[in-house]
Amino acid sequence: MRIPALIMVATFAGAPVQAQQEEVLAAIEDQLAAWSAGDIETFATYYDPEVRGFNLDGGPLIAGFNAPMLEAALQAGFAVQFTPRDVQVRIVGSTAVSVGYLDGAITIPGAQAQEGTWRYSDTRVLTDGKWKVVQYHFSQMSPAMAPRR
Repeated sequence: MRIPALIMVATFAGAPVQAQQEEVLAAIEDQLAAWSAGDIETFATYYDPEVRGFNLDGGPLIAGFNAPMLEAALQAGFAVQFTPRDVQVRIVGSTAVSVGYLDGAITIPGAQAQEGTWRYSDTRVLTDGKWKVVQYHFSQMSPAMAPRR
């Protein structure tokens, strides 16, 4: 009978995807922990050198990872404290697309800390055994629109 064989193949085929999803979720948590700790060296390892994206400041598209600029911002008092929430990961071959929310705060030098919820998405490609961000987007949600925790 072929149905059990198909069920067995489908179950087996799903296991690696779930494991990859868990790897990506762990990478997101580790990446955010490094950023919050000011560990730019570790934080940078999660990014493709030619990454592009929209950052927290609402500015234009950023191309490339600039560790010295980020280090200078941290030295000037820029800080983040984020906890990921409701992150969903979709694996497509060697690509992972993640969307979710970041709860926490950012501190911009010379300004009051902003607390709230940010929308977050990224696209990662499996490179040398590590899920590297090739594209990302951060944007703060209006408090009235933030999903309930």
